[in-house]
Amino acid sequence: MRRTLSLLCFLVLLVAGLDSRAVAAESTVALEDFSYTDTSAEPVDQSAAHQLRLQAFMVALRRDIAADPHYRLAPSLQEGAAFKVIGGIQKTSTLVQWAKVAVIDVGARKVVMDRLYTFRGDNDESWERAEMFVSREIMAALAQP
Repeated sequence: MRRTLSLLCFLVLLVAGLDSRAVAAESTVALEDFSYTDTSAEPVDQSAAHQLRLQAFMVALRRDIAADPHYRLAPSLQEGAAFKVIGGIQKTSTLVQWAKVAVIDVGARKVVMDRLYTFRGDNDESWERAEMFVSREIMAALAQP
């Protein structure tokens, strides 16, 4: 009897200590490819390099979201997605880019995150740093109750 009571107390404490999201079902996240616009008016056309960096950015963002067991990625047109993530990146000068990102709670019909970020640099490293930061911000928005 004492052993059963101890086991029961342990289980109650274990369940009480779990993150509430851990016992909830996974949420479906639709993540559309971000747009990219270059308004820097630089003399050299870098559109091919920018498209490759944008593709890498989106692959990494999808990987980060899919790595969390609370979320499942879905095609953007799928009905029933709990969240939709949209965004775009704009290059405004040689070294300055802006990223606009929004997370929408589809069921509640409300925007849970709408932010504008700036990042410096136009090389692989700066894009990777920007993606890591934006990814953390999106994950925090998705985790909000």
